[in-house]
Amino acid sequence: MLKKSFFFFFFFLYAFCGKGQTNMTLDRDFLVPYQSNFNNTNCTVFTSIMPYDKEQVENAIQHDSTGKYKDLVFKNHDYLFSSGSLNATIFPLAGASAGYDAYGKNTTYDYSGGLHVDGKWGNNFSFSGNYLGGDIYGPSYIDSIIKRYKVVPGLGYAYSSPAKGYSYQYWDGYISYNLNKNFNFQLGQGKQFWGDGYRSLFLSDVSTSYPYFKITATLWKIQFVSMLTIMQDAETPTGLSQNFKTKYSSFHYLSWNVSPRVNISLFEAITYDGDSGKNVRGPDPSYLNPIIFYQPVNYNIGDPDKSNLGGAFKIKVAKKEQFYGQLLIDEFKLQEVIHRTEWWGNKQGAQFGFKAFDLFKVQNLSFQTEIDYVRPYTYTARDPLQNYSNFNQPLADPEGANFIESASFLTYYHKNFLIQGSLIAYHYGGDKNGSDYGENIFINYNNHPYNFGNYVGQGVSTYLATFCLKTNFIISPKMNLKAEVALYEMLDKVGPTEINEPYII
Repeated sequence: MLKKSFFFFFFFLYAFCGKGQTNMTLDRDFLVPYQSNFNNTNCTVFTSIMPYDKEQVENAIQHDSTGKYKDLVFKNHDYLFSSGSLNATIFPLAGASAGYDAYGKNTTYDYSGGLHVDGKWGNNFSFSGNYLGGDIYGPSYIDSIIKRYKVVPGLGYAYSSPAKGYSYQYWDGYISYNLNKNFNFQLGQGKQFWGDGYRSLFLSDVSTSYPYFKITATLWKIQFVSMLTIMQDAETPTGLSQNFKTKYSSFHYLSWNVSPRVNISLFEAITYDGDSGKNVRGPDPSYLNPIIFYQPVNYNIGDPDKSNLGGAFKIKVAKKEQFYGQLLIDEFKLQEVIHRTEWWGNKQGAQFGFKAFDLFKVQNLSFQTEIDYVRPYTYTARDPLQNYSNFNQPLADPEGANFIESASFLTYYHKNFLIQGSLIAYHYGGDKNGSDYGENIFINYNNHPYNFGNYVGQGVSTYLATFCLKTNFIISPKMNLKAEVALYEMLDKVGPTEINEPYII
């Protein structure tokens, strides 16, 4: 069956994610002017660890060639309030969008409001905070996600609204302390993104914010991050936070600039249940242990906690081009790989991508393309509370598992103006007849129908392609304020047994 959907909307946005004097935003549009500088062999920024530290980025790149957006609101003034050692900025948050979903034949809207504060106290302390509340009535693919997972993507629990849509509340913030130029400590609630690609197989910003404690150490040509987090399972009919189930995760990431052109990184994540029957287990301080990959040793002696391991690379092959990639290992049995049995328990993912800047010698014209491949049942667990998710959304790729994806972007910017065309294509396998074919990471993996012969796309084979053409104008980079107009076209083809699956962008 072939479906076709058009979605046109005007978007006026006051962005709010990850903004502060220390942490830069995770919004890709605002980071576009920095990307070419990151590819310079003189740049020492560890680009696969986001959000970036603002001061480190501006100290590392060439100031005369950043192409940073001009702030038309604050005229690039650093602070609105300054008194002694305290510098701060406080302003309201506001956003609104309206559009038309041609497939669902209805108008859509999303409006929100809140408050932002950020600042710095002396040379070592910085802080940031955001609160946002709003209502949304999205297009059909967003509505299907909300109905299935009970969350507004990236923003938290979807509460019933007096209108025909849903309401949501979101907040993030942190306090940050620099012990010296090598060590930073951060306590807060927010999002992270680890990787150089459009997607991350390690840790992405797909889900809503979560509490964390993070230690970042930068020594020589190495940056190491150790982070403890509190995640939640929001699968409850009441929607009350006191009924959400708690789980904890620990993350380690080691990034090494081997040479001016080559970076390699190692990744580890451990997830464990905080609400196991009558037993309540809190955060485990031992997971702040700086020795990466020590958890698999514990697993061999009977430790039940779930771990994911990975490695990544980035190669600046020329002044204007780079290759990057990731390898994720959930579970692995070498004998089954060698004999190509396609054993269900071999759960891995891989990413390979390419970036080019000043394409065809046109300044500020860039191109990016990547392929992401994740085998069935990756990120799943015997205990659903140990799966790789937070607040009913994956912590890595939004599709979950059992998919192959291609994503390509052509982007041009000039001063505060940006235009981008993108094409994202999926092939994934959905579940049918009560059997788990490996796409849904939220259920017990013991319901798999086959031990061997498992392949990407098994189950209800579905193809999905999304084309987007958008243009936006950056009004205030400090406020993350932009006006945007976009046109989406979506095509999908479902296999012989059609099921009601959400569309993920």
